[in-house]
Amino acid sequence: MRRFVLVLFATLLASSAFAAPIDVVRQNFVDYYTAAGADRSSPRMIAALSAQADAARSFAAPGYLRGDGSWSDIDYKEMPDGGWSPWEHSRRLIVMAKAYRTPGTSLYNDPSLRTAIESALRYVPAYYGPLTWPSGNWWFWTIGVPLDLGPTLVLMRDAVDPKVFDDCVKTLAIHIGSNPSGKGLVGPAPVGENLTWSAYTHLCLALVRDDPPMLTAVRNAMATVCSVVPQGADGIQADASFHQHGAQLYTGGYGGSFANDVARYALLTRNSDFTLPPAALATFSTYVADGVGWTLYGNYFDVSVTGREAVRNTTTGYNGVAALIQASQFDSPHVAEIRAAAARMLTTWQSALPPELAGLATIVEQSHAAAAWPSGHRHYFDSDYTVHRRDGWFASVKMFSTRTKSGEKTNDENLRGARQSDGRFFLSLDGDEFFGGNNPPALDWSRLPGITVEQKADTANDTFGYGLRNFAGGTGDGRNGVSAMDLDALNSALTAKKSWFFFDDAIVFLTSGVTSPSSNRVETIVNQWPLDNPNAPITGDNAQWLVCDRVGYWFPNGMPNVSREVHSGTWAALGGSSDTTPRSATFLTMWYDHGVAPVNAGAAYAIVPNTTTEAMRAWTAANPIRILANDTHVAAVRRSNELGIVFWSAGSIEGIQSDQPSIVWLVNDGSTLELYASDPTNGAAGTFRVTVPGAFTTTDATYTTTDYRSTTILVPRNGGRTFHAQLTPQKIKPRVASHR
Repeated sequence: MRRFVLVLFATLLASSAFAAPIDVVRQNFVDYYTAAGADRSSPRMIAALSAQADAARSFAAPGYLRGDGSWSDIDYKEMPDGGWSPWEHSRRLIVMAKAYRTPGTSLYNDPSLRTAIESALRYVPAYYGPLTWPSGNWWFWTIGVPLDLGPTLVLMRDAVDPKVFDDCVKTLAIHIGSNPSGKGLVGPAPVGENLTWSAYTHLCLALVRDDPPMLTAVRNAMATVCSVVPQGADGIQADASFHQHGAQLYTGGYGGSFANDVARYALLTRNSDFTLPPAALATFSTYVADGVGWTLYGNYFDVSVTGREAVRNTTTGYNGVAALIQASQFDSPHVAEIRAAAARMLTTWQSALPPELAGLATIVEQSHAAAAWPSGHRHYFDSDYTVHRRDGWFASVKMFSTRTKSGEKTNDENLRGARQSDGRFFLSLDGDEFFGGNNPPALDWSRLPGITVEQKADTANDTFGYGLRNFAGGTGDGRNGVSAMDLDALNSALTAKKSWFFFDDAIVFLTSGVTSPSSNRVETIVNQWPLDNPNAPITGDNAQWLVCDRVGYWFPNGMPNVSREVHSGTWAALGGSSDTTPRSATFLTMWYDHGVAPVNAGAAYAIVPNTTTEAMRAWTAANPIRILANDTHVAAVRRSNELGIVFWSAGSIEGIQSDQPSIVWLVNDGSTLELYASDPTNGAAGTFRVTVPGAFTTTDATYTTTDYRSTTILVPRNGGRTFHAQLTPQKIKPRVASHR
């Protein structure tokens, strides 16, 4: 008997090893959606399986699911727009199919559930057939419904009536076409995340049709979307950010969904001929680690990377945690960083996960991987966006330029978001300050933190577009850095120069050249902070610094206006929602009032996150920050051995010169001078010159020693990327030389 078992086991292994590649993918698909191998006893898995069964049972309830296979609460005549209630038909079907196929649930292989699924599938051609096409949003017909109908058919193959199955397969094929990169029944040829979605629906079609050539086309499409795209195109950018609908930062919107979907594809195709090529997998893992992982904090994406989705009352970091969990399961150049971020996010993630993700989350948790968010400083030169992270807090600044769009209002969402790229500062200590409760609808969208703004009736509206000036950029050493933007605000007479200097425990904000010929008041917003405790005390010396709700503020040139107010608003006013219920929240708002028609006005302050009154008092007493300049020629801040400089034009400060607009970060440890520099105009070719006092040698750059008192570095423009040179003081006075 024992010999028989061993032979049988060997036979099964051989069968698996020599299975056709498409069968390997099919088995991976079923294993993934049924959480094969997951610990059914883990609390997270128990909750996921129970929730799935409860949902499937409710969807299959007689009367709710009518005899013809339609649901009683869906208006099948509704026209697609920003939403579409008939989409719920296929979204319910996939939940029911997973419950039917997943061992460990009370509905596993349940005949009554199978009958309900078959009935709902039978109704699909009735509301989703080619003759039912109305005008409206094409996405639901070509992508939305197939995203759920496709996997339902894969899971229910051979379990429902063949004619019902075949009719649904034909209906699916009509809507999506035969080529993942081509146009479906309606809509444009897919790009970016839309192409990823198209690839997934065609993967499902290939599995139900036994079509290996289509799987090959899917693999090729996925390899394409996992490549860095040219600047301005939709998809992964060279700086590990993500753009969709043109040059719009969408790492946490479309890009979050993209990361979730590609990570799933990598799992579904592992150990087959259809897996991602090594180069594509490397690019994708870089995006997950340096794009997705860096813009997640707590349970949410940074509001600045979610595009118009920032105004949705359903916004969460779900796609982010899903991407991290799945990408932690396969080898890649960044798997250790990804696994650490996944483990860290799971320590706070309490929302429900479907069983397929709950099972993988359990694997991450039981691996005892070191749990850690990324820490440090990163500027995204293709997206005019900067992130600065420390243990216990997250900060970012969102800018825009002639190369990037300020946002969009697609499907009438984001109706008050016009100022989100005007230098918006986002700060989070716990991860949910912005998203929690009523805060988004109650926020004063004309006073977003960090912006300088002309206050008028339509300040916060739906005017979006490319910037009017090309100066926006940043640089740094990976730990700290500096960013800047020359603001020419859309739908406004205002211009200003804004810069941010990021240090270990503080961020310095400088604004200069604030000019507006209009009769409207102009303000620089220090912060608009939502208060969990409406009565949180404000402490400080009331002259130079304040602390409230763990955030400290330093005002070297005088106090701003300070107000604690209850604001109210509705989700409907933000767009994309019919919820007109008034929502209220208390905010601490601080702003500098530049008055009417200011000319070359300015502001300077610092924010110290995650602090206390006692710590802020000590920080102020020992404060080593020195603001060296803040005008329309140069902005510069020194702290100890770190110096950040923004050259708005060719100029010099403290013996450091630039012959072109540039951003420079210098760190001097006494033995070497580390130079980091970038071109904020994002020039692709050519160089500019940065000169520093003293004679230095370097192996990291082309340099020219012009005399014994200074060294000039030729910095490549290189599309705004940071250039680094390590300079070592010359010990022996050299002859004047030129090296090229």
